[in-house]
Amino acid sequence: MKKNQLALIFLTLITMLAVWYFKSPSAQDGPNDPTIIVTNTKNQVLASMREAIRKERSQRIDELNNIIADEKASIVSKTAASVEKDELSALFELEALLEVKVMNLGYQDAFVHSTTSGIEVIVITNEASASAALDIINVINETFTGSESIVVNFKTNEELKQA
Repeated sequence: MKKNQLALIFLTLITMLAVWYFKSPSAQDGPNDPTIIVTNTKNQVLASMREAIRKERSQRIDELNNIIADEKASIVSKTAASVEKDELSALFELEALLEVKVMNLGYQDAFVHSTTSGIEVIVITNEASASAALDIINVINETFTGSESIVVNFKTNEELKQA
């Protein structure tokens, strides 16, 4: 066998493996997978709140996927479902990013949840101050544009467990 033939065989093999990888179901779950879980969670109450929101949004994304897959659905409804699905995925990623940013300010744990009425932030700390709340609000405003209402709640681990 000549070197050119051997190179062509290896190139074909690599191409076939790449196609197989991208066609496999696990590779397709990647960017639209709403089951991203923040693993640096220290508080079980916040972890359960995250899980509840994740389940709620996953159910909504499943409903949207059903609309997109429905042959009888109109193009307008499929497009609207696709846009809403993308917005939900982006919102989940943005909330996780903001939680990390708030924790990088020196807090034990944080929970960020965006709703139609505004953004709720729960911060686990033993010390609370107006300037700390302002710092958190500034971090949120840098990422979320046009958010009208941002509520920052400082809680200790004990307060959160009692709630």
